[in-house]
Formats: sequence, C-alpha cells, structure tokens
Amino acid sequence: MTKRESPGGVLIVVELEAEWPSLAEVRDPAGARRVLAQAEGESPSGLSARVAEQLDTLFARGVPMTTAVVACNERLDDPAQRARAEIARTVMGAMAKQRTGSLLLSASDRCSGRLRHALSSLATELGAEWLRADVVAKVRFGDAELAPTSTDMSVRVSAPRGKDRSRKVA
Repeated sequence: MTKRESPGGVLIVVELEAEWPSLAEVRDPAGARRVLAQAEGESPSGLSARVAEQLDTLFARGVPMTTAVVACNERLDDPAQRARAEIARTVMGAMAKQRTGSLLLSASDRCSGRLRHALSSLATELGAEWLRADVVAKVRFGDAELAPTSTDMSVRVSAPRGKDRSRKVA
C-alpha cells in the first residue's frame, strides 16, 4: 500500500506596510497556511529572526512547506534588503530539504522601479543558489508574475507603458 502524500504547507510573510499578496500562485490545496506579519516597531532583522525561530514549528508533522510568499514593502535600505534575503534563504533552505518548493517575492503593481529591480535581482540570485535543490524563486508585482526563464536565470522587467504603448519615464 502506498502512503498518500499530504498537501504541502504555505507560509506567507508580510512586511510592515506591504500589500497583501495575490495568491493566484497558490492553487494547490494547502495542508496548512500560516501567516507571519511584521509587527509595528519590529525591525526587519527582528522579523527575519522570528521567521527562522518559528519555521520548524509552523506546520504539523508530516506537512512540508512547499510554498512561501514574502509580501514586500518599498523599503530598500540595507537592513531591509538583508533581512528580506535572509527570510528568503531560510524558507528556501527548509523547502530544499524536501527537494521541492517555490518562493514568491510579491509587491504591489504600483511599486517603484528600484524595488522591482531589487526583487528581480534577489530572485535571480536565489534561483541560481538553489537550482540543484529543485526550489525556485519567482517575483510578482500585483497580478503579473515574472519567473526566470533563460539558463542565465535573468528576470525581465520592463517599464510601464502608456495608452499609446510608449514607455513611461519618471
């Protein structure tokens, strides 16, 4: 008799003042969904440490985390970017133990070009790091998902276009 595989768990990490992520990516029935939100006054490194501390106890035994979503705010200072990368590496490391999983870095479709570039660069870097573990990193801005498609793991990000299809320049 074969053992039935339980559905995977979904972890959603929400940075302070981030927009709630579109969960269209998470179509599979989840064995469990857990949300960790940054508290008012909690530093980005504090959130990162809390995610790392609680990760092993978030899901019931036998329910592997197969999807993680990080809803990102507009902060691009070093502490925020470092903490975001630590959270991403922590959850991807946990999924790598199962040899499956995906991380979705999510931000508003109205986010700045600088944030789009930073998240796309992080996803590219993470994708290259965890390639052998069959864990992927993706980026979503609003409902538009961007995933690395070429062998160099680059993510294309284009400037918004106006009604006449010309690129808008800030």
